[in-house]
Amino acid sequence: MNNGVKMKRVLFIGLGHMGGSLVSGIAKKAIPGVELYGFNKDVEQAENLAKKIGNFKILKNLQDLEKAAIDVIVIGVRPIDFNELAEELNQYNLANKTIISMVNALTLDKMDSAFAKQKDLSLIRMMPNMNASIQESVTALTSKNASEAQMNFAKELFQACGFVTEIPESKFATFAAIAGCLPSYVFTFYQAIVQYAEEHGFNHHEAMEIVGAAITGSVHNAEQNTNSLATMIKQICVPNGSTIEGQKVLEANDFDGIIKKALKAANDKA
Repeated sequence: MNNGVKMKRVLFIGLGHMGGSLVSGIAKKAIPGVELYGFNKDVEQAENLAKKIGNFKILKNLQDLEKAAIDVIVIGVRPIDFNELAEELNQYNLANKTIISMVNALTLDKMDSAFAKQKDLSLIRMMPNMNASIQESVTALTSKNASEAQMNFAKELFQACGFVTEIPESKFATFAAIAGCLPSYVFTFYQAIVQYAEEHGFNHHEAMEIVGAAITGSVHNAEQNTNSLATMIKQICVPNGSTIEGQKVLEANDFDGIIKKALKAANDKA
């Protein structure tokens, strides 16, 4: 990535589950020309992460970001803590830095207002999901005053943790429902089938392995198949077969509608 360009120094503020997962994924990728830094109120947590992943430096105080010549600041604090953090960051010169926020429901305009005293900031809003912990996140990016080069850097940075897509901010709430929240709904589906298997003689390990492989294989099949999902459902639901009997129960109980209601609730909250 470097190609003669100066080293990019990226500071992660907030090293909880999501921030720590992203840092771990990027550190494993070892992107040339990128130095990783972290700041966390719980210093011990930050130090433990540094010991675990290596290639990662800890800032004990945010005032050190100027001395460290940080280029990119990734904010991963709780929404309730953002305003306090922004007030502290505004004490320092952030000129020409890129600010990336994964703070839930924090719009680009709100970010811009929070840093109104700063000059020449480039703002990027991101939303990963919890699968960043295994480098299989689905992450959305959108920006304000960010150049193509800055967006490309952000994409490369977070591609170390999975799939990255750029979308307009108007779609962020829906993205939260269909990607950010989706692991929970998939785990709920997975859990119900595993529990059924256990109730009918399979041990937990067997059930997890069998059901997990069936879910993964079905998703891969859908990705590679030229037929629509509706056609694939019809193909497996042959008359008088066992699949169609279960499918009838799903349809009778408005399974599609239940899923869409869950997504709408998440969408509305986001």
